[in-house]
Amino acid sequence: MRALIGSLLVALLTGGCATMSGGGRISEVHLFGLPITLNLDNRPGADGFAARVYAVKADRAKGVSVENGKVEVLMFDGVISVDEVITKPPTQTWSYAPRELKALAEQSSLGQGYRFVLRWNEAPKKGHITIVARYVPEKGQAVYSAPSSITAAAK
Repeated sequence: MRALIGSLLVALLTGGCATMSGGGRISEVHLFGLPITLNLDNRPGADGFAARVYAVKADRAKGVSVENGKVEVLMFDGVISVDEVITKPPTQTWSYAPRELKALAEQSSLGQGYRFVLRWNEAPKKGHITIVARYVPEKGQAVYSAPSSITAAAK
């Protein structure tokens, strides 16, 4: 009976998590962004945003350092749905290999994370942007964060 209850608990705790995988691989990516865009130059108007990204392994509760693959931050013009994150091409993508991430690393109560201050090439046209973090392993499927929408002030 205890074995059955244990099996049910494991199924409930892991069921529905498409990103879960064993072997110490990164299974989740969490993105935390400011709710506003930023002015990163001396000219009026917003031209970028800031975000923190945490990569989490299935066997850990806190963020870990990315040792292989790459971390990408995707920006979409407008508000997009979770389904569109995979199917719609981003307006801009920033990509970082592990050696580049070291300079962006920060330790916090959430574990090892990375702080990004990113400037876009082309100003958003729709009044909002949606940002997503993506971990792309050397082998296997990419792992996406939930999308985060930000009001984009016009330049």
